[in-house]
Amino acid sequence: MPGGEVCPGYIVLLPFCVEFRLCSLHNHEDMFIERVKQTIDHYGMLGEGKILVGVSGGVDSVVLLDVLRRIVPTNQLVVGHLDHGIRGEAARADADFVEKLGKQLGILVVRGEADVPRLSRAERLSLEDAGRRVRREFLERTAKEHGAARIALGHTRDDLVETVIWHLVRGTGLTGLAGIRPVSLPYVRPLIDVSREEIVAYAESTGLSWREDMTNKDTRFTRNLIRHRVIPLLEEINPRAKEAIARVAGLVREGADAVDFLLTPLLESVLKIEDEEVILDRAQLVALPPGVQALVFRKGIEKARSGLTGITKAHLDALHRLASSSRTHGELHLPGVHVRVDQGRLVLAKKHAPTRPFTPVKLEFGRNEIPELGITLALELKGWNNGNPPVDPATEVANADAVEFPLEVRTRRPGDRFQPLGMSAEKKLKDFLIDAKVPFYARDRLPLVCDRAGIIWVVGVRLAERVKLTPGAKRALIMHVEEL
Repeated sequence: MPGGEVCPGYIVLLPFCVEFRLCSLHNHEDMFIERVKQTIDHYGMLGEGKILVGVSGGVDSVVLLDVLRRIVPTNQLVVGHLDHGIRGEAARADADFVEKLGKQLGILVVRGEADVPRLSRAERLSLEDAGRRVRREFLERTAKEHGAARIALGHTRDDLVETVIWHLVRGTGLTGLAGIRPVSLPYVRPLIDVSREEIVAYAESTGLSWREDMTNKDTRFTRNLIRHRVIPLLEEINPRAKEAIARVAGLVREGADAVDFLLTPLLESVLKIEDEEVILDRAQLVALPPGVQALVFRKGIEKARSGLTGITKAHLDALHRLASSSRTHGELHLPGVHVRVDQGRLVLAKKHAPTRPFTPVKLEFGRNEIPELGITLALELKGWNNGNPPVDPATEVANADAVEFPLEVRTRRPGDRFQPLGMSAEKKLKDFLIDAKVPFYARDRLPLVCDRAGIIWVVGVRLAERVKLTPGAKRALIMHVEEL
């Protein structure tokens, strides 16, 4: 046999080595999946029903989707992908990649688009904060539309470590040192116990493809600076620094959970919620130790504005001084929260961005430019032959014979009521917008098309029941909105 005289052992050993290597690869993949399953089971992540998987196209989210499809039936999975409006053609290529991946796996992909730079400018937010806000809104809206009780994200142990370091250098408390929680419903993070290195190894061994975001290497961004420079320096002190930091975060999280558990009875006594405002009892507050007061203040702020971003110890100290003062009236402005003294109570309310009054604009058939709202409204009247109206949030079709012309566009007013399409009764417009997940910062500038009887279209959201198309409709009013 050729080559047998040189080293006969190769003839026997080579097939064995190949087989052993393949077996090792399969074992590695199985071990990785088993570790993720252990994390899922330990935290009770998946529950029952559908799961919306946030997939950006990067390696973390692609691996997350691949592992989940091996654990649960694919008909329980839905993919959500959001284009943030930042990376142009690269972002569109990411979206196309994710859609193609979904088709290959037989999993529905829901694509969304947002203009994060525009929101960042309008709300004076960082791109990161603006992106986080629109991403959460998109994922939660998509989950609701598709009946998903859980939203799975691809955060890894590395993301946890980077977050803890970032919070630490900014001067954080217990919440910040806990980093990223494995479960913060509806969000779950099945990859939180595995490293990015392990994820890349799994992706390569299973032949997965993914998209690379080149901005992840730009150290002008804080998280990238931590990833590429700070952590390598920490690993010179302790090669297992990331494991150690992740372990500390877990211990802090357990401690924070214990504090929350012990604090619950006190909160039920001190803190009330009335009409979207958080009410704190001053007499009970001032009797508490300063550290416990601070915990109550944090909970109150978190409930008032749905988060603690931008809140510092200086803000909590200001609240303490206000609560402890003899003042019966007064106010305090914190990031995103307005605090007022009302006799024996502190009232915390979400602070809305100030808006200029909008004068209603009469609408004509054809194209109507409304620069104050940054939109164009096009109106067309035409015959209707009982066809299907377009499925497009930017276009709505009403029964023209049920509309009480003339039309105008305006913004919301106190006391507005509206009977949404498909509902049997009117409801407060405010309640409808909350239920429809319209962001709070957009509600005061949301266009409303009205006839003489009231609202007929909450633009981009819902038509009024009273002007819906019926089988006998002869004329249709077609309304289309575009951004200027």
